[in-house]
Amino acid sequence: MNLMKWTKTPVDADLVRELSQTHRLELLPAAILVRRGLTEPQDLLYFLEKDPQYLHNPFLFEEMEDAVDRILTAKAEGEKVLVFGDRDADGITSISILVQTLRELAIEVSWALPLGDEPYGLTVETVERFAAADGSLIVAVDCGITNTIEIARAAELGIDVIVVDHHNPQPEIPAAVAIINPKMSDSGYPFAGLCGCALAAKLRWALQLAQTELYKQTVCLLNVRPGNDTVIIDAVKLENLVEIERISETVVPGMVGIEDTRIGAFLHGHEVIAYDAAAQERMIRRVFGNRVDVALLDAAPEVWKVFPALEGRSLLKMLESSKLPRYRSRRPEEIDVFVALFSLYMQKRVPALETAYSAVSDLIALGTIADMMPLRDENRILVRMGLSAMREAPRPGLLALIERQGLLGKTITCQDIGYQLAPVINASGRMGEPDKAVRLFLSQDSAEIAALVELVVELNVRRREIGDQAWNRIQPEARASLETFGGKLVVVRDDELHRGITGILAGRLCRQFRAPAIVMTSANGKTVGSVRSVRGFLATEFLRQFEDLLDEWGGHDPAAGFALPSERVPGFLERAAGVAGSIQLHDEDQDVLIDAEIPHSHMTPALHDIVDSLSPYGQENAPLVFLVRRARLARLDFMGREEQHLRMTLSVGSFKWPAVFWNAAERVNVDFSLDDVVDVVFRLEKNYFQNRENTQLSVVDIARTGSNTGTENAE
Repeated sequence: MNLMKWTKTPVDADLVRELSQTHRLELLPAAILVRRGLTEPQDLLYFLEKDPQYLHNPFLFEEMEDAVDRILTAKAEGEKVLVFGDRDADGITSISILVQTLRELAIEVSWALPLGDEPYGLTVETVERFAAADGSLIVAVDCGITNTIEIARAAELGIDVIVVDHHNPQPEIPAAVAIINPKMSDSGYPFAGLCGCALAAKLRWALQLAQTELYKQTVCLLNVRPGNDTVIIDAVKLENLVEIERISETVVPGMVGIEDTRIGAFLHGHEVIAYDAAAQERMIRRVFGNRVDVALLDAAPEVWKVFPALEGRSLLKMLESSKLPRYRSRRPEEIDVFVALFSLYMQKRVPALETAYSAVSDLIALGTIADMMPLRDENRILVRMGLSAMREAPRPGLLALIERQGLLGKTITCQDIGYQLAPVINASGRMGEPDKAVRLFLSQDSAEIAALVELVVELNVRRREIGDQAWNRIQPEARASLETFGGKLVVVRDDELHRGITGILAGRLCRQFRAPAIVMTSANGKTVGSVRSVRGFLATEFLRQFEDLLDEWGGHDPAAGFALPSERVPGFLERAAGVAGSIQLHDEDQDVLIDAEIPHSHMTPALHDIVDSLSPYGQENAPLVFLVRRARLARLDFMGREEQHLRMTLSVGSFKWPAVFWNAAERVNVDFSLDDVVDVVFRLEKNYFQNRENTQLSVVDIARTGSNTGTENAE
């Protein structure tokens, strides 16, 4: 019997029409965006735009310039640099991106990450070993924010450390040369959802800009425009293409000299760039008189070389056709168009800036999806770029893995990364051999790549076998612990477990019991554990209550890890039992949230255009869920080893749609039967089989038309 409740939240029809008109959208996608609460300009920007020009500037990080300067010093002085990262897919891709980048800059770079049973994060042993090899700079990526002791030891040995990390900071921050972490309260960066490999790419872009004449130079842009019997003078200062200061002054022509305004002091000592300098100079002289000393550099001719379609067009004309007003809370002016145009021009003029992201976007997408980062803000553009690169020209090692996993020629999605690619890369770390995956991504040798692909795939097979063997063994302890901890926590301690699978098992227990889970294993007097979250539980906040017992701990809100001496485990468990009662878990949501009800006239292959337009899908952007009423169940077959799944054909309007309904065999002739007229909740998917890509419906729920199941809060 079906117990799901279908819910389609009502939307403001006026807001839907406004969104449709402003962004030139059809009403259906506009309604979907409103229903999902995506109405703020900044949110809409990253759902509707794909161009890399909308990515945030890496120099918004307060300490990015410090990181770049230290790396450039290492290059100039011929220093040895070590890139050290985590053993998971994010760490592996992060290392690969930074090593590739530093090699391109002709820096002597080596790399390392935890192997075998070595602990997470930078260790004193690694620091001392690097010091013995005359190393002087470590870049810790996807780790480091909790390595206070290790970084202090590095300083004692004359080694500087740059931390490029996205894990939650702890109260004590390491004394690094620079920290690039968007979760630091004073980072200056507008988006906290970047993972390690995306941060590595940000550092890569910043290093490329540092090779140009723009680095650390203040650029002053000026635009003069007429007002009502006045003239308005706007000026903006940029440094590393980041706006650092702006001024706007309204002046009555002939009433004051330039020295009597704020504009004079603002421009003093800087070369000033204008668009159509001759016209701008004429307006300035009309305001301040012919004796005013003004010499503007004209950006227009250079801009036209890069963007020929703009030749002869004024900033005002560009503003009238610009997308800027759609995504700004305040009305943009011509100076805003000039700032955006100048920044885009500089990035196009310097090929290394334009390719800084695209050359590593395949790894950015892989690491971002593998680390389950939110597909919001600029992550959406970065992942789109990466998915495109995977289809068109991935690096040789990733191409070999794509082929080995049977994805060659397919339109690769986030789901393909999550289920087919990321587990293989993660398995190399879980099995203690993540260096194989790093070598795979950095290698250009076809024979080496072929061997490494087979190695990492085999590691994943072994990881699955070990996990499956352990899964049944831990079930009794898991069930008993749920009762011990008041239904709020699942805790397993099994010293036979391979430490590389504690996180996987904790995640599976989370899904099975719908409660946070901790899985621990011990060896040589040390216990390591993984925490996985569900229903709003914050993993790192939970571990913070035990920091006096733990030697190491850290991670994210949904996932964390820790280590402690084995003799402290009883105290840890006793305290965990004491605090379990105070754990607050969100109620389970049994609703099926419907994005749109589709009339028969719109049930056509063109529906894919809407689905594609709001992709990629993943964390914080679930796949679209549609409802269609009065479809006829024209065909019904059982499939699967135990015939537990259903393959269907649904007749809707003039189209017949193939569909699958997983684990629903027992509902046949109970909730629906062949030839029934039914209401169907579904996702639209592309099925890839025998080198052909076909559309199919993935059924979420189904009910006979007119039954009690229906949409609540429907419009």
